Amino acid sequence: MLEDWTRWQAAGADVDSSYAEYPLDFYFTHLGNAPGWKVGGWPPWGRTDPYPRYCSVCEARMVPLLTIASWEWGGDGGWVPQEDQAQAARSHWAGQDPSQPTGVEVGSTDNMQIYVCPTSPEHPHTDLIQ
Repeated sequence: MLEDWTRWQAAGADVDSSYAEYPLDFYFTHLGNAPGWKVGGWPPWGRTDPYPRYCSVCEARMVPLLTIASWEWGGDGGWVPQEDQAQAARSHWAGQDPSQPTGVEVGSTDNMQIYVCPTSPEHPHTDLIQ
């Protein structure tokens, strides 16, 4: 259904017509993965394809525990909360960007995801930065 351009139009979605040929790209670019800090979730699809991470002790498939993000929303403003939209539209001084309320920057504006073993909390965790 996401690939059917007429459904996007029927829903009244404010979709740029440049996505008419590839409506699934609109979903993946603007809707499919909420940016920002979160608990749980799914592995990111960033520089690499998502791939399973396994516990070094028991080889169970690890699960995401926490995502620490450099930004709460991207440059297109698609995920800006309603109450922050006016402030997000204005220009900002360095370090005062409303899309970075925590002031935490991972690597070079990346995200860090912490994974845990679902079998035992004593097993070592692992991370992924991208």
